Amino acid sequence: MEKPILATNIDGFLIEHSAFIEPHRIWFDRAILLTKDDSLSKWKGHPEYFKGVNEAMEKIMPNASKEERTQQARKWYQEDVVHYISIHPEVVNQKLAESLKKLKERFTLALITTNTEEYINKILEASNLTEIYDIIHASKLEEEPSKFQVAQEFKEKYGEPKYYIASRNKEAFEEFPKIGAICIYFAPDEVNPELKEVASKTITEYSELENINGTNNSTPLST
Repeated sequence: MEKPILATNIDGFLIEHSAFIEPHRIWFDRAILLTKDDSLSKWKGHPEYFKGVNEAMEKIMPNASKEERTQQARKWYQEDVVHYISIHPEVVNQKLAESLKKLKERFTLALITTNTEEYINKILEASNLTEIYDIIHASKLEEEPSKFQVAQEFKEKYGEPKYYIASRNKEAFEEFPKIGAICIYFAPDEVNPELKEVASKTITEYSELENINGTNNSTPLST
């Protein structure tokens, strides 16, 4: 019988959020240096930060197409993420990686990420996480990152995941039920009440994560 799909993200889950937010700040520092426009600093950590990326790239590459500017912007960022992880191996949760490997007997493990197709394998290699996922679905380098888009693309290509597990990002917990997934909030350190509210289930123990039921006809997890 075909194994159900258990999907996860990576930012804030297997890899600490700092590995993605610090390169985000570095990106805008580079943009400020290239454009000599200090006002770009207001986009650091902004929920709609890509508006700032577009603003900066229009100044840096005025004669390029939108796709070319987006591709270069994301290339710089992803390279910074890979470098950051390579010099900060402590950001990788190897204990969680071992728990996920134990689930491979019962599930097809999928990574659904807005990191790019061109760089996600480099991120996994730098993190020593290449042996976990059976399916990797990432965003295109020339497109702006969109959780809604990667979720819909995944469903069209692979079908509905049974579970989607993450440790941060309310937007993802709102999007993945739309493609049929039961959303699990994994919070081994501290529970965020807002995320607990939107998730289908909250898990705080590694042992509980390892014992998720993989049968297709099982009763959904209780809250």
